Amino acid sequence: MIAVPARKLAGYAIVAILLGILVVQYLVALPAAAEDDRTSACRALGPMPFNPQIGKLPVVAPEFQAVDYTGKTTSLAAYRGKVVFLNFWQTACPPCREEAPSMEALAKLVGNPDFEELALASETSFDPIRKFYPQGSQLTILLDPPDDEHSAGKIARRFGTEKWPETYLIDKRGVVRYYYINSRRWDSANAVDCVRSLLAE
Repeated sequence: MIAVPARKLAGYAIVAILLGILVVQYLVALPAAAEDDRTSACRALGPMPFNPQIGKLPVVAPEFQAVDYTGKTTSLAAYRGKVVFLNFWQTACPPCREEAPSMEALAKLVGNPDFEELALASETSFDPIRKFYPQGSQLTILLDPPDDEHSAGKIARRFGTEKWPETYLIDKRGVVRYYYINSRRWDSANAVDCVRSLLAE
């Protein structure tokens, strides 16, 4: 049997330790890298990290109830377990008109029953909404009437929205994960991948 010099044994031990450290660092970094990859599409859309009303994101979404065009009252809590695309808008708002078709397209592109788009309109009645969507809409449109002092509806203001459009992506647990000011191309690859990443959680 050939004896291995002590210096060589020490060298082997050092190499083994270094390799072990590298493997541990790699395994520790894997979840962070996966998380970064999952959120990259949502971040590419330019979300705001903070909302003056609800605070630093992620944060639990304020609960609300609103009426649909049939007069039925629905609540945000009714959609728990689904990813909710919550958009605040108004029919006379030019950027809202601009992004509306891409919002309609998004649900079709995502193609998942666990994805719900709620469009809360700051209108006093459904009359201007029916003119805006004469053929109807794939979106779940809810009424968020303004009052005499504000142009934005009460629910919009509870979320910190004073101007339109603004969009909040809410995960299955009812937590606001992303907050977007102004219009986006919601039929873009990043938007679709963003929603799918939340659905996959």
